[in-house]
Amino acid sequence: MPETRPTAQHVIATVLDTIGSGFHTLHIRHVNEWSDRERRAELEFIAAVDGRAGFGVGQQDALRAVTRLLDDALSSGMGVLTVVSNTLATSEPSVALYRVHDGRCITAEEYDVERYGAYPEVLAAAVKYRIDREQRARLLYEPRGLAPIVFASLPR
Repeated sequence: MPETRPTAQHVIATVLDTIGSGFHTLHIRHVNEWSDRERRAELEFIAAVDGRAGFGVGQQDALRAVTRLLDDALSSGMGVLTVVSNTLATSEPSVALYRVHDGRCITAEEYDVERYGAYPEVLAAAVKYRIDREQRARLLYEPRGLAPIVFASLPR
């Protein structure tokens, strides 16, 4: 049976479900021959149920623009998906980098190993470059929404 290409909605729901609920900035860059386009969306991700993601109110237009560009990257060309998140799981913003290539979306780490695994020196340079990109993304795309707050039980 031929492998089917995932939809952008499925990719976004899976990525955010893996990271968890919180405030996320999704940035997608799609390169196809001479075309180079970028979109960004700041989202409050609530939860994913049955493969469907729940988002805060008023975020549909930004999500739709990112989804469209991610679909374009999945169907032709290549892209880089960056997700910077403020969640309850970490005190600092976390960064997840993904590569969109050949109709699939994989982590940047998996992409580097696939592409440069046979060349240890080149792979080491790719890892160093990926760490630099993560640090830059953390500064550029940190969600402006408030960091998630834990409400503790107050003594009576």
